[in-house]
Amino acid sequence: MQDLLSELTLVTVTFNSAEVLEAHIASLRETATAAMPRWIVVDNASTDATDAIAAANSDCVEMLKSDKNLGFGAACNLGIHASKTRYVMVLNPDTQLSEAAIDQLLAELKARGAAIAGPALEPEEDKSIIDAPWLVGAVLLFDTQLMNPVGYFDERFFLYEEDKDVCKCANDAGLKVIHCRNVSIPHVGGASTVRTRTVNEFIHFHKGRSYVLYAKKHGLGSENIDRYIQKNKKRMLIALFSFGVNRYARAKAKIKGVRSVSEA
Repeated sequence: MQDLLSELTLVTVTFNSAEVLEAHIASLRETATAAMPRWIVVDNASTDATDAIAAANSDCVEMLKSDKNLGFGAACNLGIHASKTRYVMVLNPDTQLSEAAIDQLLAELKARGAAIAGPALEPEEDKSIIDAPWLVGAVLLFDTQLMNPVGYFDERFFLYEEDKDVCKCANDAGLKVIHCRNVSIPHVGGASTVRTRTVNEFIHFHKGRSYVLYAKKHGLGSENIDRYIQKNKKRMLIALFSFGVNRYARAKAKIKGVRSVSEA
């Protein structure tokens, strides 16, 4: 396969992701047969060993350090704007890369004139390539020549829905967004940050908040927001009777996130 790595920049966003970052970097180092691409690690003020891991791999990655947690989309934007190549791939640090998969995804993007491409994040029997309304943000490949006029991540979304939003904006601008099920880049999922109770409540707060931001931005109607609130109130009630402490906390955090937008 033709080497395409030199044509793109990789952007990995981290937040206390030391547990998975070393394997993430090693997955490409161990499969690359050509020169490594430029690889930017945008770190959201981690307090774990993320800095040390990046420093130990400074021959192939460079750290772009924020002094606060900007959220996923804003950190992606930093990396995209720091890149100089036409093609940029944004990544979660709990994905497993290979030279062959990256080359193939870029080849499919170019062949179809797409603005955004995403791979299969787990094994799939269906190897088709389809136009997609949205893709999971764990791996997104952008053609910046097409996307620059549209823009990238809306930084009001701290976590969640930013991937759906950027894909919708591309589709609304008449650009192609493709899901390449014939390309596999495995995603562990939920492993990029250690999950404590506080972290879980923070995550579900932003799930609720981002749901409302997306609904308002794209005119989904107040009835959908009301239905979302009622669904989570029902979850809280069921959790009370079943002693589901964690389930109750997650649903409560989502409603708090909704109200942080609705009452603003």
